[in-house]
Amino acid sequence: MTISPLLNYRQISRLLAIIIVVCLLAGCTYDPFPAPDMPKFYQTLNLPLTEISLEVSSLVDTTNFIFGDSSADMIYFKFGGLLDTVTLTEDIFVIPATDPVSLRQDFSQISMANNPIDISISQQVTLSQQFGLPLPQNEDIILPSIERTKSPESESSFQIFDPYGIPYFERVDYITIGSGTFSTEIENQLPVDLDSVKLQLMNREGEIIVTSFYESIPSGQTRSDRNPGNLDGKRLQDSIRVVYTAIIAGSNGQPVMILAGTDPYVRIGARFEVEEIESCTGIPKPIEITQSQAIPPSNNTVIRGFIGQTTTGTLDTNVIALSLNNQTPLNIGMRIDFNNFYGETGVLSVDTVMNAQRSGTTYERFDLDTLRNTDGVSIVDSFTVSTQILLLPDPGDTVVTIPLNMTAADYMDVSIGISAIKFNQIDGFFNETFTIPPMTIRDIPTGFGDVDFDQVLLNLTFFNEIQAQTNLSFDIQGFRAGMNPELVSADGEILKATDQKPVAKSELNIDIAPVFNMLPDSIIVSGEAAIPASDTSKLQVNKSFWGEYEVVVPFRLKMNPMTFIPVKSNKMSPMDEQTRDQIRSGLIEASILTDVENDFPMTGSLEILVSNYDYFPLSIDSLDSGYYMINDSLFTMSDTGLVCIEYDTLMRIDLPTPLKMDDEGRVVIPGYRRHTAELDSARLEFLMSDQTHYIRARIHLNGTEDFVTVGYYDKVSVLSLISLTIDAGELLSEDEEDSVAKPIVQSKQLSKRK
Repeated sequence: MTISPLLNYRQISRLLAIIIVVCLLAGCTYDPFPAPDMPKFYQTLNLPLTEISLEVSSLVDTTNFIFGDSSADMIYFKFGGLLDTVTLTEDIFVIPATDPVSLRQDFSQISMANNPIDISISQQVTLSQQFGLPLPQNEDIILPSIERTKSPESESSFQIFDPYGIPYFERVDYITIGSGTFSTEIENQLPVDLDSVKLQLMNREGEIIVTSFYESIPSGQTRSDRNPGNLDGKRLQDSIRVVYTAIIAGSNGQPVMILAGTDPYVRIGARFEVEEIESCTGIPKPIEITQSQAIPPSNNTVIRGFIGQTTTGTLDTNVIALSLNNQTPLNIGMRIDFNNFYGETGVLSVDTVMNAQRSGTTYERFDLDTLRNTDGVSIVDSFTVSTQILLLPDPGDTVVTIPLNMTAADYMDVSIGISAIKFNQIDGFFNETFTIPPMTIRDIPTGFGDVDFDQVLLNLTFFNEIQAQTNLSFDIQGFRAGMNPELVSADGEILKATDQKPVAKSELNIDIAPVFNMLPDSIIVSGEAAIPASDTSKLQVNKSFWGEYEVVVPFRLKMNPMTFIPVKSNKMSPMDEQTRDQIRSGLIEASILTDVENDFPMTGSLEILVSNYDYFPLSIDSLDSGYYMINDSLFTMSDTGLVCIEYDTLMRIDLPTPLKMDDEGRVVIPGYRRHTAELDSARLEFLMSDQTHYIRARIHLNGTEDFVTVGYYDKVSVLSLISLTIDAGELLSEDEEDSVAKPIVQSKQLSKRK
């Protein structure tokens, strides 16, 4: 045998071993093997029983006020409505009428000017003064003669009164004498006669009042002139002059002896007597009087009030009544300034005239004026009235004459009445309180007797056009028949509007869980709104605030144990007859396989119920109308007659505890459990009966001691199969005996959360 040089050593070794084995087998003898036993084959059939997903998100039903927020993993109740409008009514914009401001002015002080006047004048003019002679001499002397000569004029001046010091006058131009006399006396001790002797009483400006004239006064004689009352009715200025003039008759060329030790003279005497002054005439001084009247007490203080417009012209609102009673002989003009009322041109002023011995009332409206103090920033606590009384001259005259016989019975009465003041806007500090109209909340969701919610938010949104901070005080009461009311009180604040922001929005949140958890038939919200005096406000008539309310109930709750059955059934159609027969003939064992994922923040149990009718009572004691228990069997009447309802519990499983929860009681990692339960033949036969079956879960949730949060994505997922182990020989035909058995239904993988 030739070995190919292409074979290596390893290949040669393997070939040699094979040749040896073949040779050994060819030389051996053996008995045949016995026929083998046929193996038994079992088929597992997994029949879907039910797939249940109890998703919290499926509860969302806005028609029943249930809302969900997937982005926040939140589910909540929400319902709301409108708040009644609260309007500033006119009654808080009215200052009531005050008592009249009254004053009386008389002129009795004018009598101070009626003082008697008695002035005497005595003046001596000597011969030496007249002719410049060195007299007297120690011895008698003889003058050749005395020429007829005009005596130098002599004048004396006297102040009668102070023209600026008489009451009620700025300046007195003259007084009128009621009773007075100007008398004179001339003593001629000259050695010659006096001719044309004249004494004149004149006013300061030269007006002659009285003249006393002597045609001739012989030497050595005395003459006098007294005419009582010659000054009656005369007008005197503040100062007078007495002027003396005379002519020395002369000696007609005859010598004249002058005795030793003498200086012959003329003595001039005059007396000015005034017993009574009738009147004073001049420029009157305005009489100015300022009075204040306190504003009626109020909780509010006004810095600036904009007075409204009265459309009817009524005399009890926005009007000043000015009553005058002039019991003097004088015509009187008045200017009255109402220092708290400002119009477009300044302070409100009233000018009026009341003639002597007259009375009357005039009215002045102050619609659309502004009530404020002069500085415009301080509080108006009183009305200040400045009255200027001016005595008026007679028509065509420029000065006023006041009789000096006036007494307290000669007076001028002034009464100023300020009516109620109605504003359309007030700036100031207010301490005003008014009632918020009660609001009733109805249509409250029901069915939560075993649940207490951690937080129930009453969200109030206000829209305020009142330029004032407004404090709110609320009482929220829940009412339920047979129970005492539950009360929650809360305070809040509404932001004030401004000129730049005419409507201010404010939000107020109140937790009303104690009220909501009593399951009230109705909730009544009432309270008060107060404008505090700690902030400057601007109030305007008919300005309002209004709003809306919203009740939000997040599903953060604490619950008592509860059991419920979802309203939707899984429907299982009848099994075909061949499959039933194959199962019956080859069944080895039957069980129910269940996977449960619990994403609820509470534990409990789950039962799978089966019925031949789509009705599952929670308990026998809570049957719906139309269902009856007869001899321990449940019946109902259908279109075909009386139907016996068969229902049973296929299995029970405890809900797995979530693996992780956060501080808010929210599930972070759900719990998972797989459960196998034996299915007995009676229940299997019921399931295989030739009828439609309905399957639901009955879920029992244990109570929670603490509050837990139910999220939008929370759910309980159940996947349940009937697992049947069957002898495969009963299922396979003769021509299928060598085939590989396959399951009729493949098991389904449970879905995982999120």
